[in-house]
Amino acid sequence: MSVYARIALALAAFLFVAGTVHWATSDDHVGGSLMILSAAGFTYLGLYVRRTIHRAEAAEAEHEELPEPHVGPTIWPFVFSLGAIGLALGAIVGPWLLAIGGVVSAAAAVGWFVDVGRQWGGGH
Repeated sequence: MSVYARIALALAAFLFVAGTVHWATSDDHVGGSLMILSAAGFTYLGLYVRRTIHRAEAAEAEHEELPEPHVGPTIWPFVFSLGAIGLALGAIVGPWLLAIGGVVSAAAAVGWFVDVGRQWGGGH
């Protein structure tokens, strides 16, 4: 069982006990009910993560390991960050810088997708 599933299930058990005690000993029944509902949510999350990990391990055991494509270094993340800076400064300074940042960000996104697609396509 994963660490996250254990934490979620332990938190669910704690919240269930705390909510039950709070609901039984207090005049405020809303707090206890909310703790019990939170416990149900954390139980769901913990069991879902546990089941997903078991399914992934079973699928991994059935299939052979496929080579993972490698994407080489590219300049587009840097250009994308410059566009993001332009967008942030444009929101403060003026609409002209906002437009320039948007165009640079869009161009960087297209360039990045094309570059990665070209690199992955070369492996097939």
